[in-house]
Amino acid sequence: MHGTQRVVIFCLLTTVLPAILIISPLYLRNIKYADVMYRISDSDVIQIHKGQSSIFCQKHSLKMNSSFNAFQMKGRPNLAERRRHIKLRKSMKLPDDTLEYWGFYLFAGASVELKGCSRYEGSKVLVVKGDKILNTCGILEGDKYKKDPFLVKDTQVSVTLENPINKKREVIKDKNDLLYNNISEEIVSNKTKNKRNVNPSLHSPNTILDTGVNHGGNAFNITTKSTEDKSISSFETNLFECYQDNILINEFFPYSIECNNTKYLEEITKYLKVEHKITSDGYYYYIFYSDNDFVYNDIHAIFDIYKPTFQYSNMSDSKMCLNQTECEFDVDMFSDELVIVEVPTKDGLNSNDDSFILMSVCHPRISVYIFFPISVLLLILLFAFL
Repeated sequence: MHGTQRVVIFCLLTTVLPAILIISPLYLRNIKYADVMYRISDSDVIQIHKGQSSIFCQKHSLKMNSSFNAFQMKGRPNLAERRRHIKLRKSMKLPDDTLEYWGFYLFAGASVELKGCSRYEGSKVLVVKGDKILNTCGILEGDKYKKDPFLVKDTQVSVTLENPINKKREVIKDKNDLLYNNISEEIVSNKTKNKRNVNPSLHSPNTILDTGVNHGGNAFNITTKSTEDKSISSFETNLFECYQDNILINEFFPYSIECNNTKYLEEITKYLKVEHKITSDGYYYYIFYSDNDFVYNDIHAIFDIYKPTFQYSNMSDSKMCLNQTECEFDVDMFSDELVIVEVPTKDGLNSNDDSFILMSVCHPRISVYIFFPISVLLLILLFAFL
């Protein structure tokens, strides 16, 4: 080579290529495979992809501000026959014509038993199947509804208004019996909406195998009853038009002035009991709302959720870490194993909306990273004798 071509090639080999070889490991270590923080909640099960590589990481360590279980394995674990029990006690103070919802991701084979009552007349529960983020069709923002196209498959629901000593009535219903029950009642829309709190500096898990409670609604920042919208049933009609193909349950709560806490539901008294057997995986939302002439209505509910668990069989001790706050796994070169993290929920635990910070760290594989500086030195030596 002669002239300009030789100068260009020489510059590329002596400046650009060494620069790439120096910058690449810095980018990989500090950006591509940097430490990753996740916000996860009680009963979450996640699979970690981000910030991990079987080539550039020789170890994968985890640290969280609460105990967790971790498993290193190929693919996705299978569901076991054993189910775990989660008990949630919820007390809500809802202004007239407002709502509050609690959502759960449930596998086929799970079941939910809901007991509830209200202090005054007019409180109801609406159960719908939705997406990861509940689609409210713009209703909470005051917009005209936009129908959610997602359709519910057959789901068995048992609704009972009962006294623990003498059952008053028991009806088995499917979704078609519940679509337009009491559509003529009113709820007023508001422009506030509360979704699950997510810090933007934290990352969302790549693969969510199971997840905890999703909580939201428009009853949180209202201090006085709305007097602007007096149209009959406008908001609830929009709710039914939004969720008509997804509605599983729509029932009034029995009311009593003595319904002032969840202990009332464990006494010998009358309450609404819903038994919901899940036949298809998905997100299920229990929407509580009130429509009466009082400024506030107290609603108390107890969820007993029985969820299938994942099974991790035939795993060595080096591939699993149980009930720890820190774990470390060796990563084999070209391995397709990933780490699954679950926040355990003990049987009968009264679960709250607690969230935790999980730190995932890739420990660099020195034998791979050392290639970059050695390559730069070899280039320098090579061109020194040209």
